[in-house]
Amino acid sequence: MSGLKLLEGIRVVSLEQFIAGPHCTEILCDAGAEVIKVERPGSGDPRRTYEPRLGPADDYVSGGFASYNRGKRSVEIDLTTEQGRDAVFDLLAQADVFVCNNRPGSLDRLGLGADVLRQRFPRLVVCEISGFGVSGGPYAEWPAFDSVIQAMSGLSSLIGPTADGPPDLAPMGTMDLLSGIYAALGVLAALVRRERTGEGSHIDAAMYDIGAAFLERPLTLHEYTGEVPTRGIDRFSPVGAFRAGDGGWISIVIPTDEMWARCCAAMDRPDLEKHPDLDTTLKRADRMTTLVVPALEAWAADMNREDAVAKLRAAGQPAGIVQSVDEVRRCPQLEHRALFRPMVDERLKREDGTYPALPRLPLLFDGQAAEPGIVPRLGADNHLLDAVEGE
Repeated sequence: MSGLKLLEGIRVVSLEQFIAGPHCTEILCDAGAEVIKVERPGSGDPRRTYEPRLGPADDYVSGGFASYNRGKRSVEIDLTTEQGRDAVFDLLAQADVFVCNNRPGSLDRLGLGADVLRQRFPRLVVCEISGFGVSGGPYAEWPAFDSVIQAMSGLSSLIGPTADGPPDLAPMGTMDLLSGIYAALGVLAALVRRERTGEGSHIDAAMYDIGAAFLERPLTLHEYTGEVPTRGIDRFSPVGAFRAGDGGWISIVIPTDEMWARCCAAMDRPDLEKHPDLDTTLKRADRMTTLVVPALEAWAADMNREDAVAKLRAAGQPAGIVQSVDEVRRCPQLEHRALFRPMVDERLKREDGTYPALPRLPLLFDGQAAEPGIVPRLGADNHLLDAVEGE
């Protein structure tokens, strides 16, 4: 990988599958760490077979796998055998970080529990990602996927257009991704501590904890007021979407009286600013769909979405076009930032000579960006095991 080398020299060994663990280590990989992904012989990470797929039928690359595993190394190890466990120990003897997102207790049953690893490798940073944590509790053994955590954390109770309608799910594995990000943050903090003290750490990253913490705003509202936030209304700040004359949608948020004044000025509706039903944030939240959105749509009826947004922005009011996925992919701002980087892999080469592009690590360090690496074939780096055994 060219580009970022912030974590150059850091070796990560991972027992990971699906999203949360792989996203954690993908962040570390994009920042320059060497990530060795330990996979089940013959099948590997279940996401290797996910659609959509590109490439030859017998050597395809899954889009669902590529997103979280590009640039890594892949080794096949049967963890149910003593030889397999010894191979992991050999890898960890040269590693800085160990990441696992198996169910709680699975590492202990394999003889790879955190206590064993910390005793054998005192400088090792061990990060376990699980649904409900590895420290026990009434839910500790429950299986968990993203949708389960969205539901139990309260997020689903807040998604949907109306309070009496069914709850919904945020797309794209929101809780998996958040868990991966928080876990990577924990790993980086532990590496800083190790640099200062020479000691490793054990990180217990529970998706349920992370999901509940993600609901900081509605939980704070509940603690302060006793209200139970629900679908349809954001009581902290009126937020919603309205249509412009061309049928395009515009998203707007009006969290303060000052922004409400700007919005009214943009619409040339000074009468609305002090309207008795709209003179506080909570009133505007309650009447977002019945008064605020209709006023905005009447104002924007003879404009396209770009012109309406431009007038709101000119007045100092935050607003944005609701873009489709293809519009995001072609966005000139993201093109300027070079967010989408091609995966230069001959399996993925198109007839016109181009390659599919995926978002890079969405950070720039001193103006530098990470380049996505090649998606590893299963067991492509099994030679590393021979090299370790020979040392």
